[in-house]
Amino acid sequence: MLTLKEVNKVRTMYYEQNYTATEIARIMKISRQTVYKYLKFVDFSNEVTQKKTKSPVEQYKDDILKFLNYDRLHHHKQRHTGRKVYERLKELYPEYNISYSATVKYFSRVKKEFYYKHNGYLPLDHKPGEAQVDLGDCSFIEKGEKTYGKYLVLTFSHSNASYVQLVRNKNAESIVEAIKHIFEYLNGVPHTIWFDNDSALVRINNLENGSIARTLSDTFQRFKLHYEFKEVFMNPERGYEKGTVEQAVRFMRRNLLVPLPQFDDFDEFNKTLLTKSSELLKREHYILKQPIVDLHFEDINELNQLPPTSFVCTSVSSRKLDNYGRLTTENRHYYYLDPALAYERVQVKYLPNHLEIYYEEGTHIMSISRISGKPGFTLH
Repeated sequence: MLTLKEVNKVRTMYYEQNYTATEIARIMKISRQTVYKYLKFVDFSNEVTQKKTKSPVEQYKDDILKFLNYDRLHHHKQRHTGRKVYERLKELYPEYNISYSATVKYFSRVKKEFYYKHNGYLPLDHKPGEAQVDLGDCSFIEKGEKTYGKYLVLTFSHSNASYVQLVRNKNAESIVEAIKHIFEYLNGVPHTIWFDNDSALVRINNLENGSIARTLSDTFQRFKLHYEFKEVFMNPERGYEKGTVEQAVRFMRRNLLVPLPQFDDFDEFNKTLLTKSSELLKREHYILKQPIVDLHFEDINELNQLPPTSFVCTSVSSRKLDNYGRLTTENRHYYYLDPALAYERVQVKYLPNHLEIYYEEGTHIMSISRISGKPGFTLH
């Protein structure tokens, strides 16, 4: 196919310079049929070209989309390649006789369309009274001892108003307690809160059809019911959905946690952090160019009322100790309690920073510090 510049040259040579078709073919190094084709051309309008025939692989598109949906939820190095799709289609359909190259070509096109569709970005519209929650890592000095912990940020997406609380341990009880303190400071509850898929709050199960199922932790489920807000969990590997709160996490760390906080009373310092968070609302919104505090009034007006009673941030489960008198929690943390308690069934009360152990009938045995970290940690 000739370019427009070449077509123009052919027509100029023939109609204006009196070259014959044979001479033009020799000079342009094209066939005479091509010369005649473009001399007879009368419509040079530019229209979308459409393929006359569809790919024979089109009939298997639903299967390919299932493969891609499955891939989207797993590690990028363990996703279907063109060859793997070809092999799986041959396994699923013994009569499949389409060539490898045609399969790979069609798969490549569908794959691009699929990921463009799922990875596209649109500004997220957040209504007043809607919040997001996320955690960040930090250090602080409590009673002269340096501690590695977390801090929780709750930010209102409409106004960018943010509030921060320190958290010693990353567990459901600590997280909901920090959120509860913010609720009580605001004297209200956001009607909708977006959360990351933190393992302390939710467990994700990948289903065979490529979708996911979420199971809320017992503490978070009861907390949600107590304060009657709607929870929304963000999609895995979709960081853009929580861009607002991630910016707030960085902002609050730079402004309120540098240099390292030093204090003797953990609870009193968290109250101070709420006051300092409010003082930061006087700044201007980076897009709307209005004071954040003015926009935040719209959030406050949309908050739900607090319930008549405050939530107690604990959970209780029944566990049986092993032959060493060792307690194994649901998240596989190990506590050596007392060999005299071997094989004893006990009730475990989980609090944000420690555990209380009771006999099965309810008599208190002991209190121990709570382990924070990945599964497998042991406390002697």
